[in-house]
Amino acid sequence: MKFLSAAKYLQGDQPNQKASGFRALLISITLFASLSGCALDYELHPDTDGEKVTMKIKVSEGLVPPPMAVGYLSTICENVYEGPDVFGNIREQRVAFKRRGEGNFYDADFAVDGGGMCRWRVAYVKFGVRPQWPERIGEGAVVGTGGDVLVVFQHNNPDFPSEGVKNVVGTHLDIKNNYYPWLKDVLKKDYVKRLNLVGEAVPYQTYLAPQVRNINAEAVLHAKYVVTSKQPEFKSIGIHPAFIYPDGTSGPDDSDTPDFPTLEAIRLTAEANR
Repeated sequence: MKFLSAAKYLQGDQPNQKASGFRALLISITLFASLSGCALDYELHPDTDGEKVTMKIKVSEGLVPPPMAVGYLSTICENVYEGPDVFGNIREQRVAFKRRGEGNFYDADFAVDGGGMCRWRVAYVKFGVRPQWPERIGEGAVVGTGGDVLVVFQHNNPDFPSEGVKNVVGTHLDIKNNYYPWLKDVLKKDYVKRLNLVGEAVPYQTYLAPQVRNINAEAVLHAKYVVTSKQPEFKSIGIHPAFIYPDGTSGPDDSDTPDFPTLEAIRLTAEANR
């Protein structure tokens, strides 16, 4: 699921009745402003002195956290403004992590109150890790997918999925994820080898955490346990990639992604036999 759809599935199709009157007023103001040549401000104006969500992430060697995506929800400005980083009534901004010295710890924070005329309020944060040197694991490999986490603070989708979503009570959230490198041969116009990260959840772990204000995450890359696959020459229903696991076994043949429990079992068995 791409991030666009991840943002959309936080939203419902039902209008917010409490805000309908205010939205009607906004629309009339918008029309008046357009006719008078004035521009209304639908931008985010985060309250830098107000309540914040703090992020701390520890990564193992070979991983790096890219900028995270922070989404803000408005119950007032639905469908009033559209732009490159707006999905319906969700507005998104990128926030970069700052590295602590030369170590493997990174920090970031963002405002809960997005401010502005639309009264933006934080709805979610999507963060994660990426391979820092994919070519060290597979010659010629490029960064692929995987390694993401989605934390949802609020949504207005009555059909918000419950399956696979972990509910969090309280203000603190601790996350520790194991990742395994997956070298995937992709047969396109030009052959490419992608280094994906295989984690516990597909496409990423999701938490529903309305009150969380402190997130501590740790991402561990088990670089020695590489799973490989080759894309079938001909794609059709029921045909899946052939996976070769770190211990030389193959399978399953009924999935498009490697089996995380199998990778965990291989690693734990190897470590127990040392």
